[in-house]
Amino acid sequence: MSTIQEEELKELRDEKRNSTKYDNRKSAASCGIDCIGRHLRQRINILNWIGTYDREDGISDVIAGVTLGLTIIPQSIAYAALAGLPSQYGLYAAYMGTLVYVIFGTVKEVSIGPTSLMALLAVQYTMDKPIQYMIILAFLAGLVELLMGVFKLGFLVSFIPIPVTSAFTSATALIIVGTQLKHLFGIPSKARGFFQTLYSLATQVMETNPGDLILGGFAIVFLLALRQITKLPIKDDTQRGKALKKFLWYLSLSRNALIVLITSTIAFKWHSTGAEVPFKLSGHVKPGIPGFELPIYNVQSGNETITYFEVVKDLGSSLILVPLVAVLANVSIAKAFTAGKIVDASQEMIALGLCNILGSCFSAMPTCGAFTRSAVSHSSGVRTPLAGIYSAVMTLLALSLLTPYFYFIPKTTLAAVLICSVVFMIDFSIVKVLMKASKTDILAWGGCFCVSLFAGVEVGLLFGIFISIVGLLKVWVRPTIQQDSIESKGVQYVKLSPETGIFFPAVDFLRTKVIEVANERKVPIVVDCTSVIGLDHTSTKGLKELANELIKVKQKLILLNLRPSLRKTLQEGDSEIFVFWEDEGDMGVNNSNVVQNMS
Repeated sequence: MSTIQEEELKELRDEKRNSTKYDNRKSAASCGIDCIGRHLRQRINILNWIGTYDREDGISDVIAGVTLGLTIIPQSIAYAALAGLPSQYGLYAAYMGTLVYVIFGTVKEVSIGPTSLMALLAVQYTMDKPIQYMIILAFLAGLVELLMGVFKLGFLVSFIPIPVTSAFTSATALIIVGTQLKHLFGIPSKARGFFQTLYSLATQVMETNPGDLILGGFAIVFLLALRQITKLPIKDDTQRGKALKKFLWYLSLSRNALIVLITSTIAFKWHSTGAEVPFKLSGHVKPGIPGFELPIYNVQSGNETITYFEVVKDLGSSLILVPLVAVLANVSIAKAFTAGKIVDASQEMIALGLCNILGSCFSAMPTCGAFTRSAVSHSSGVRTPLAGIYSAVMTLLALSLLTPYFYFIPKTTLAAVLICSVVFMIDFSIVKVLMKASKTDILAWGGCFCVSLFAGVEVGLLFGIFISIVGLLKVWVRPTIQQDSIESKGVQYVKLSPETGIFFPAVDFLRTKVIEVANERKVPIVVDCTSVIGLDHTSTKGLKELANELIKVKQKLILLNLRPSLRKTLQEGDSEIFVFWEDEGDMGVNNSNVVQNMS
C-alpha cells in the first residue's frame, strides 16, 4: 500500500473517531438536559401543569380562590390572636404560604396558611416573648421541613400512630376552646394551661362582661346555624332549587367572613356615636406589607439584647416538634384529597419548608395545611394550585385597604370563630374502637390526651409517641410464643412458634422458654422459625449457647423452616449443634439421632 493510501485511511479513521466522540458528547448533553428537566419538573411542580392550563381551569380556580379567600382571611386573624400575635401576622402567613405553594405544591386542594394546631403549638414556646421568636421559629421549622424533604425523612411521621394523632388533635381543640372562653366572657386572665384557665375563669366569673358574652353567644349561634343551613331539605330537581342550594352553600361557606363583617360593623357604628363600645376590640393593626428580611438576627427585649443563638436555645424542642406536626398534618391532608393516588411526600415537605422559610422573611408565623380550607377548595371545584393566587391577592388587598377597620373586630367574635372551627375536631368515638382493638393504642390515646391537658400539647405528643414505641418494642422484646404438643409417626415433640422475629431483645426470652419446656418435658423441642427474617450477632450467639445447653441434657435444638442464608450463619464454626428441618415431614428422617441423644 502506498504512502498516500495509508494517509487517506488514517484520515478516514480519525474523522470517524472524531464523529463518534461528537455523537457521544451530543448524546450525553441531551441526556443531561433531559435529566435536569425531569428534576426541575419534579421539584418545581408548576412546570408540570402550567403548559396545559386553559380558560376552563382559570374560571374554576378563580371561583375556588375567591371562596377560599373568604375563609382564610377571618381564620388568619383569629389564629394570629390564638398565637398571641397582632392580626396582621396571620395575614402575612396566609398570603406567603399560598403564593409559594402555587409554585412547589403537588396537591391542588391543599391550602397553606395559619392553623389552630400550629398557633397553639408555637405559642407554647413563644408566650411572653418578643414577636421575633415566632418569626425565627417559622424560619427554623421551615429549614427542618426542607431538610426532611431533601433527605426523604418522611418515614419519621410513621412513628406518630393514628390514636396519638387523634388524642393530640382532640386535646388541642379542647385547649383552644378553653383559652378562648376568657374572650367569650370578657374576663381578663393570664392563666396558662387548660385546667389553670378553667380555674381562673371559675374564680372570676363575676367579672364577666355582659357585652362580650351576648355578642359572643350570638356569633356562636350564627356560625352553627349557617354551618347546618346546607342540610335544609331543598329539592334540587328544578333550576330554582339548584340555584337556592348553591346560594345556601356559599352562605354557609362565608359564615366566618359574614360574622366578622356584621359584628365589626356594629362596633364601628357604636364607636361612631361617641359612646363606649360594650365589648373588647382587637385594637390597632399595622397596615401594609412588610419588607423582606432574613430572620437571622438578635432580638431586642426591653433593654436586653438576646443573641440569635440564645433564641434558638430558648426555642428548644419546638424546632423538632413544630415541623414534625406540620409535616404530619400536610401529608395527611394531601393523602386525603388525592383519591388513592401516590403522594410525593418528600416534595410536600420541600414545598412546606419553602412556604415557612420565605414566609418568615416577610414576618409570617409557622404554617401548614388546614383540613377545613382544603375541604373548601375541594368543594369549590379547584382545578390547580393556581387558585391560591386569588386568595393571596384577596389577603394582600385586606392588608393594604382594610387594616384600619380590623381595629373594630370584637375579640369575642374571633373567639367564637375559633371555637366553632375546632370544636368539631374533638373525637371521643375512637376510644370505643381502641378499647376493643389494642391495649397499647388505648394507653397511647389516654396518655397523650391527659398529658396534653395537664402539661401541654408538646409534652403530650411526645408521651403518646413514647407509649406507642414502648408497645412496639414490647412485641420484639417479649414476643408471644405459641406452644403446641404434637405427636407424629409415633414420636412426640413440642413446637414453639414465636410470632415475631428473634433479634437480640427477644433471644433471652426465647432461651428461657425453651429451657423451661426442656426441664418439664423430656421430648424433642422444635422452634418454628417461619417468622424469623434475620439474625443479628447477639441472637446468633444466644441460639448457639442455647443449643449447647440442650446438648448437656442430651437434646438438640431443632430449627424448623429457617431460611438457608440464616442457617448458613448459624452453621459457621458450629455445624453439629443444630438440627434443621425444612418442614415437619423431616421428622421421620432426622429424628432418630435426636431421640437417641435423649435416651
